Amino acid sequence: MRDNPLTRLTAWLVIGLALLLVACAPPAPTDAGSAATVEAITSTGLPPDHTPPPTAALPTPTPLPASPGELSISELKYRLLAEFPDIFFCDRDFYPLPLGDEMELALQRFAELQANPEEFDAILAHNDLAGLGKFSDEQKLLIYREHKQLAAIRFEPTASGYQFQLQVAKTGGGAKLSGERISGLIDSQGAITVQERKATIATCPICLAAGTLIDTPSGPLPVESLRPGTVVWTLDRAGVRVAQPLLRTGSTPVPDTHQVVHLVLDDGRQLWVSPGHPTADGRRVGQIQVGGALDGAAVLSAERVTYSGYATYDLLPAGETGFYWANGILIASTLGEDNNWTRKNAEGR
Repeated sequence: MRDNPLTRLTAWLVIGLALLLVACAPPAPTDAGSAATVEAITSTGLPPDHTPPPTAALPTPTPLPASPGELSISELKYRLLAEFPDIFFCDRDFYPLPLGDEMELALQRFAELQANPEEFDAILAHNDLAGLGKFSDEQKLLIYREHKQLAAIRFEPTASGYQFQLQVAKTGGGAKLSGERISGLIDSQGAITVQERKATIATCPICLAAGTLIDTPSGPLPVESLRPGTVVWTLDRAGVRVAQPLLRTGSTPVPDTHQVVHLVLDDGRQLWVSPGHPTADGRRVGQIQVGGALDGAAVLSAERVTYSGYATYDLLPAGETGFYWANGILIASTLGEDNNWTRKNAEGR
């Protein structure tokens, strides 16, 4: 029989297909009791002398130097007192009228001062009193006077410290001392920057509150807006209202403790003015009592209130009297060199 190549090829294909079916068949199931074998995966350890490559570390930030501690408000004020030792302020225990014996006032307020440890401890430290548990009356008076001096420095907080304002007096004779009003910045570390030095008269504020309206031919104007030459209404000796230019204007810085008298008259007029300001009839505002009279009206209220402004203001019109109308109330000026006419006028009434 002749060998047919096609027949041999077919046979080989059948054999290959059979082998392929056997290889792809699923494995025979194992017995239920037999355990499956899991091949453990192991890793080859590094040789003992192998050093792993260094890991790139994140850069460590350089620590900022610790900033010095900020000074307390009282310590900052003591820095200013060291820089400006000739501070001038009006002691309300004596101005405009004495409130009583200063020693008695110091003893009465001592517990109140102790209740403010920030200021109290600073005062003790600057007067060699730190560590004392008991204080003599003289030491209490010293602490009280230091408190009043610190209170005379006006502070307003800023982003980096405080805006300050104070007044200093220059030594010299005469009833009125020349002085300076100094304002500037002090940072939390005590560095002082002076922004303005303005010549003043070192005198206690006996003037009008900011915002007081002064009668003028052009209508009422705020007292702080007036300048020498501005025309205002005044009164001559015959009692006739006349227009006169201003000869002088002035302002006096005040401490945080300054008080003004809030006058209320029965016709609706009101005025906020320092207790020492003179009236047109020769009195001081601090002497006015409820039930009395002022500028033709009865006084309903004469209450002392804390003043929140930076300064008080006054003016002196030309003419015979120096009188002017403030919030519609006739008063005298503190800026005249001679107020004899006012006193004589009062004596004749």
